Amino acid sequence: MKIDNVISSETAAKPLRWVDIENPEPHELRAIALQYDLPSQAVQDCLEPEHFPKFESFGALNFMIVRVYDVNASSDADTVQELTRKIAVFESESLVITIHRSAQVQLSEIKDLWRERMAKGESLEAHHILLSILTGAIQSYQKPMIANRNLLEDFEVKVFKHDGDTFEDGYFLKRRASAFRRMLRMTIDILPRIAGQYKDHVSLVQDARENGERLYSYSEEFHENITSLVGLQLALSNHRLTVASFKTNEVMRILTVFSVFFMPLNLITGIYGMNFEHMPELKWPHGYYIALTVMFAMTALILTYFKRKGVLDAPEVESSPKA
Repeated sequence: MKIDNVISSETAAKPLRWVDIENPEPHELRAIALQYDLPSQAVQDCLEPEHFPKFESFGALNFMIVRVYDVNASSDADTVQELTRKIAVFESESLVITIHRSAQVQLSEIKDLWRERMAKGESLEAHHILLSILTGAIQSYQKPMIANRNLLEDFEVKVFKHDGDTFEDGYFLKRRASAFRRMLRMTIDILPRIAGQYKDHVSLVQDARENGERLYSYSEEFHENITSLVGLQLALSNHRLTVASFKTNEVMRILTVFSVFFMPLNLITGIYGMNFEHMPELKWPHGYYIALTVMFAMTALILTYFKRKGVLDAPEVESSPKA
């Protein structure tokens, strides 16, 4: 467990202490809960790594959980647990406790900012830290969403150029979009409760809400675009399969037509190719020419029948689906 103390007792309006705890063990967390008289229910939520954003009040103590984008997430991460990390915040009038499993860039930036402000003699209060963490959590989704937009453009090019099998890429982007959209929506949903708790700082909460709604609209638009592209990709793939199937069927149709022409001819040649001794037609002086004439006549009759029925007319197929 790593504990970082950010203390402001002289510059704040009231004595203020910020305790940042990284990667505590369950027994260490329970000891901290006893030391600072933290609610057992909230502490239990801190132990659950998959907990989603929430905000609760326990008398004078406020408890918030946010999920921030993990800058160290792997390039193939596509779930909420893989893409984000949880930060739990306990806040009272003179105390702020933040608990998280791994180092968070957003918290480090907030610490540096606060230390700088304290060095300048600014008066800072506990709820400013909580609201800064909330704003930073929402803002953390901006960079990955910009990166996703670039991936979306690359995926769009692959879809229209038929560049290999891109179904997996589309599914991956859709899952990432769903994860970001879900976290932003759940974070925005807790803002009214936070605004009700900090009525003197509604403007700060409103700024966070506007930023969250903006990013959420981007994630919603991204999700709709990737869903449309995946659907279009599936349609193009089905169309290519249809064209390939049509070409195969066309080859089979041509072979069938040829076989129909040759079947009666093979029948005639097969009959007169038999080596029976008593076959009267074999003695006909013009039997050969009669057999050829019958073959040509049968071929002409079949050809005429096929033309009337339109069997020889090649069906048309679209080369690509219409827009």
